[in-house]
Amino acid sequence: MTETTSAKPKKVSKPKAKPTHPPTSVMVMAAIKALKERNGSSLPAIKKYIAANY
Repeated sequence: MTETTSAKPKKVSKPKAKPTHPPTSVMVMAAIKALKERNGSSLPAIKKYIAANY
């Protein structure tokens, strides 16, 4: 019996580019502070703020 092994070349991945925005936790905290909702900020409001400012 003969075994055939084909060595697959490893894919060279490009290094990921650093994002130009801050981490998500920082963006969410900034949104909550900026919106100043008395009863808390809704998820759609936070997403809208992040999309508009980052």
